[in-house]
Amino acid sequence: MREIMQPSQASSIAQTAFTSARFQLRNYLWQIKVLPCRAGRGHMSRIDNPHNVSLRQLSYLLALAEHGSISSAANALSIAQPSLSENIAKLEKSINAKLVIRGARGIQMTEAGLTLAERGREILKSIDEVLDEVRQKTGELRGPLSIGLPPSFGPFLSVPLVETICHEHPDIRLHIVEAMSGDILDWISSGRVNIGCVYEISDTSAYSFEPLLTEEIFLATAPDNWPGEIGADGFALTPVSAERLKELPMVLTSSLHGGRRLQERFARSSHLHLNVVAEIDSLAQIVEMVTRASAYTMIAHGAVLRQLAEGKLALVPVEEPVIKRTSYIVRSRTRPVSCASAMVEFAIRQIASEMVDRYHLRARVEPHSLSQPVGRNKG
Repeated sequence: MREIMQPSQASSIAQTAFTSARFQLRNYLWQIKVLPCRAGRGHMSRIDNPHNVSLRQLSYLLALAEHGSISSAANALSIAQPSLSENIAKLEKSINAKLVIRGARGIQMTEAGLTLAERGREILKSIDEVLDEVRQKTGELRGPLSIGLPPSFGPFLSVPLVETICHEHPDIRLHIVEAMSGDILDWISSGRVNIGCVYEISDTSAYSFEPLLTEEIFLATAPDNWPGEIGADGFALTPVSAERLKELPMVLTSSLHGGRRLQERFARSSHLHLNVVAEIDSLAQIVEMVTRASAYTMIAHGAVLRQLAEGKLALVPVEEPVIKRTSYIVRSRTRPVSCASAMVEFAIRQIASEMVDRYHLRARVEPHSLSQPVGRNKG
């Protein structure tokens, strides 16, 4: 676990962020000629003090631009309408520019108002990001956190993870996106996603990979599309040999998916040529096609829990050889691990372990220290 930042350091960074934002705002106003410099003794611009433009006023202007009326903006900001109007008027006076046209039918943003609101949105967002970073470095469990998950994880992990974090750490704002392993790695590299789960290890110099779950892969079929006996749990009582798979019409994802590349490696090692009749990069559509007895697919138990329980799908174990795949929790090596990120990783492992036990998943949680990270919720 990384070192916790001292309050004095956090305060210094936050103050620097505010100063930088004010500097950006002042420079921007000069650039768009709202604050042109004046020649003459004692006059630097049309305003005596550029710092009179506050971030609060900027947020009020942004709300007004987004909601289109004084009443709606005031309601969204939880302030009185006169207070909002007064602050907008002060902002206009400070920069000596008309930002809003008031009329009997409401308000209309001027070009200067829209321009300032647009740039103000960027400045306020940068402030929020800096403050979230400072809070996390001081050990506070809060702030936005983006997670990339493969579609097969959704049925047993996404909803329990969101419910757990919302209940136990309500100040962490989760954003979960489903994508292929390659996309998740690209997003982690660019910073769009903080952590992810993938099925393949690539550049270990750029990413940190920790094994999460090893799952058995089954042949999925509609129950009435399989000649063998199906047990009450939805699993065929007799396995199918790998050799038999080449006879079956398969619908699989494209080679862009890590799962498909695993299937192709399995086929090559078994000297098979899979009969792929269609490629669909959508787990839901693949499952739908299989339930209609139009084709077969190869899938993990956890990806079709609901369909198995409803009797719409059956899973047939594959032998000679058994197919297995391992998923990994991945993050960037070049970015620090926040308390919130460490806590969510802990929750992912804990929930995966609980789901394996609760639903008797044909999977194994990989050994890892499950000690809970140190951190604190707000309050």
